[in-house]
Amino acid sequence: MKRLLAISFVSLAALSFQASALCLKITNSYSGTMAANSKIVAYGPFTITSVNGCSQANITASVSAVGVGPTPKLYIERQQGASWIPVAGNTGNNASYLGPLGTYRVRQENRETVSTTYSGSTGYGR
Repeated sequence: MKRLLAISFVSLAALSFQASALCLKITNSYSGTMAANSKIVAYGPFTITSVNGCSQANITASVSAVGVGPTPKLYIERQQGASWIPVAGNTGNNASYLGPLGTYRVRQENRETVSTTYSGSTGYGR
């Protein structure tokens, strides 16, 4: 009986590991130029679901200025109905978020009176 119970636990652990192994880390890099006093969606929208084995949304994003321009403000936003709600960001050139599955996007704002050239990346999944 103890042997059967031990085998059951090992089997469940293996299935749990396999499901989490399916939640792949997806990374995308991008760059461009933003006009003065503008907002853009730098990446997304993208949907994180349990179908691919993810149990939560785990998102990281970063942006930096290329050259002498200002670094854009960075936000991670979650879709709620027809609205986009900021869930992380405006704290520098990096943002991260761990939360419920759903649809997200990464948005940047250039609040300066001069244009800026930027380079950024977004990763989500594991």
